[in-house]
Amino acid sequence: MTTPVSAAGWVEIDESAIAHNVRTIRAELGENVEFCAVVKADAYGHGIDIVAPVLAAQGVTIVGVASNDDAAAVRRAGFTGRLMRVRPGGRDEIGDGIRFGVEEWIGGAAHAGIVGAVAAAQGVRMRVHLSLNSTGLGRDGIDLGEATGMDAVTGVLADPNLDVVGLCSHFPCEDIADVVEGASRFDAETRAVCVRAGAGDRIVRHCATTFAALRVPASRFDLVRIGAGLYGDTDAVGGVLRPAMRVASRIAAINPYRRGSTVGYERWHRLDHDARLAVIPLGYADGIHRSLSGTGEVLVRGRRAPIVDRIAMNSFLVDVTRIDDAVAGDEAVLFGRQGDQTIASADVEGAHGHIAADLYVAWGRLLPRRRVVGDG
Repeated sequence: MTTPVSAAGWVEIDESAIAHNVRTIRAELGENVEFCAVVKADAYGHGIDIVAPVLAAQGVTIVGVASNDDAAAVRRAGFTGRLMRVRPGGRDEIGDGIRFGVEEWIGGAAHAGIVGAVAAAQGVRMRVHLSLNSTGLGRDGIDLGEATGMDAVTGVLADPNLDVVGLCSHFPCEDIADVVEGASRFDAETRAVCVRAGAGDRIVRHCATTFAALRVPASRFDLVRIGAGLYGDTDAVGGVLRPAMRVASRIAAINPYRRGSTVGYERWHRLDHDARLAVIPLGYADGIHRSLSGTGEVLVRGRRAPIVDRIAMNSFLVDVTRIDDAVAGDEAVLFGRQGDQTIASADVEGAHGHIAADLYVAWGRLLPRRRVVGDG
């Protein structure tokens, strides 16, 4: 998609970085583990229209989605492989997902009844992945630690409208010891379920997302669900993955202000030096969260400029006093590389206080995106 000339800010998505990340992660996993590329939330804000063709070109055959909007976008992009929902769906959502060939995530015994009823009403036998609470996330899934747990699993397996093709779970922590413990319990519980089902190796087992898959080989089982790693938002393999997103704007205006002047709504900041302040024409309406007020930075002419005011709906100020050659019209990078400097996920997380995806998913969906091709 082309960035409008008049855009106050834009997002660049590097197709070559995504291709590189797929190849790199696959090499790490080996040939016996299936790679499911997760493109929920419009490919973490990177754009399914951009990402899905890259995945197809790399030979990816199964994609993870959350919403039916994501599923529809994947199909529009020409992807013909398998689609798996990575969370429990609602009744209407499940029914509509059939037209896209979505394999549903079963979130518990009662939820299995809903999925089975939708399948019966539509006259299909639905491929499903049965979630177990083996890892202790406590979000969805049957808990085999409960006295009725295996009976509940047996009931799901016996439903003629459901074809259980996968057993799944999700880790609550990016902590190696926690993953090892959870993977061990998942292994034991899924082995017991497969015996009960008489399934042999027909049922695929999967619980690892990026961190677990790359740091704890024992968590990989038959399939891994790679989200953050696909977009380069992890250091789980020593920094060899490449961030695929870059977020930029341009300085709209620069003005000098005396020491002691106040800056921003509610006189939020008082200058302790004579300063040159630059207006960046983005704000919280564009996903630039107020948590970055006074903590975040942008890059101007390859140097770091701190955000000094309370971020407004459509603008914020950065201090370019030490960047003498900064002028209106200069590019300002909020996320990604400029010159030899980078605003990385770790920088954003330190400023924001939460995971970087909490912000960049919104940036990618609110600002115009464009494809770029890096160094391969």
